[in-house]
Amino acid sequence: MKQITRRRFVLGAILSAPLLAVGDAKWIEPEWIKIRRVRLGAARPAHRFVHITDIHHKGDRAYLAGMVDKINALSPEFVCFTGDLIEEGRYLAEALEILSGIKSPLYGVPGNHDYWAKIPFEGIAQCFAATGGAWLVDQEAATRDGQFTILGAACLRSKQPPFRRNASHRNLLLMHYPPG
Repeated sequence: MKQITRRRFVLGAILSAPLLAVGDAKWIEPEWIKIRRVRLGAARPAHRFVHITDIHHKGDRAYLAGMVDKINALSPEFVCFTGDLIEEGRYLAEALEILSGIKSPLYGVPGNHDYWAKIPFEGIAQCFAATGGAWLVDQEAATRDGQFTILGAACLRSKQPPFRRNASHRNLLLMHYPPG
């Protein structure tokens, strides 16, 4: 049996790293639903919202339904979605059917995959509106309680979104990626 030298070990680690990264990205990470609780300030939290992004739905109905169940279990005042709902247009109807099960107002913006899939945004806008939220493509909306103004930047048309911060409300900017 050959002894593993330091040089062979390092070479093996270098050559296997890309394969491990691809394996993680393809088979392990897509199954993770990461829940992170963030408290802003020392005072008792006054609001609860959930942020989801990069769903990339491609037919895994059980995974997306499980995500919706976890969101509903958190009982947020509203949900923020920041793009990449689907991978291909053929999965849009199924994704919207499942997301319509969210029991809180859903506000969101498109991501690059949503544009690449060339899907009509009307169906998404109707789904989000049915929850009490809105699909925001360079637009803004106030939450039901009027405590927040949610600004939705599409980031494809202009370098500067066509709205300004509302000084009398708390403002949340939803954007998939920064303008470049």
